Amino acid sequence: MRLLMMLILALMITSVVGILGVQMFGGSKSDKPPPVIQQPEPK
Repeated sequence: MRLLMMLILALMITSVVGILGVQMFGGSKSDKPPPVIQQPEPK
């Protein structure tokens, strides 16, 4: 029973850390505009 509780707690912690990591990476990407890909004009 104690093992199950510790497993659930570990899963909760990893999910919170994963969400925070995704938000941090997403925030750092949104600071800069996406690079514009220059395409040659069709002739």
